[in-house]
Amino acid sequence: MLTFYSNKKDFKDSSFLDLFNVNGKTIRSGANRETLEFLFKNKKYFIKRFSNGSILQNILNKMGFVKDVSNARNEFEAYHILKEIGVETAKLVCYGDEKKLFCNRSFVISEKIENFEQLDFFFSRAKYRKYHKNHQDQIYKKVVQIINKLHQNGIVHHDLYLCHFLLDLNSLENKKNIKIYLIDFHRLQKNKRVPSGRLIKELGDLLFSVKYFANEELFQEILLSDYGNKNFIETYKLNIQQRAKLMLEKYKNKYG
Repeated sequence: MLTFYSNKKDFKDSSFLDLFNVNGKTIRSGANRETLEFLFKNKKYFIKRFSNGSILQNILNKMGFVKDVSNARNEFEAYHILKEIGVETAKLVCYGDEKKLFCNRSFVISEKIENFEQLDFFFSRAKYRKYHKNHQDQIYKKVVQIINKLHQNGIVHHDLYLCHFLLDLNSLENKKNIKIYLIDFHRLQKNKRVPSGRLIKELGDLLFSVKYFANEELFQEILLSDYGNKNFIETYKLNIQQRAKLMLEKYKNKYG
């Protein structure tokens, strides 16, 4: 079974195979998925393509025991969820999904966001240091606003690190309108509510990346003042810190 969707005329005459096999610059690569930047009709795009996981994973997916994160369908749906709640992300332009018995392939294509920087790089690279004093509080506030929109709508990102927030560098010209895009949401889940344990993990993971790359004290102040559920932050502050410390220990060889 083949599903193919495009909201951009440039891709109308392209087949699933043409796009799935497109060549480009590899940005990230994993066991069952990779992200590439490519040029198509003089415009830059990103494609995230997925291939089927292990036989065991596919069996568990088909039986409904685990969520299928080795397929672009979840990311395709996440684009629409985020647009609905007002979270900025890249513009989705194409989606393809080819299902065969234990041989699934799929992809999503989005327009490239121009002139951006990942927040981990923005806060850690010397060339941006001159902007920190005037902008970091507004950036943290914007990040917390995004988190509020997710959690208040029962959404868990599952990879909530600074590297998955992209700062529009052009927006630095206007402190009151800082623009930040959320990316990498193939594991995103929407439920009626987010369990406390999941919130602790989500906020702890973000705090872990803030500890390494940003101003932890200022971020903690803004999180406490601007997060929608202040009682939760106050009640589980130590649990969130503990999660961040566990992540620090886990990745000490990588970041230490």
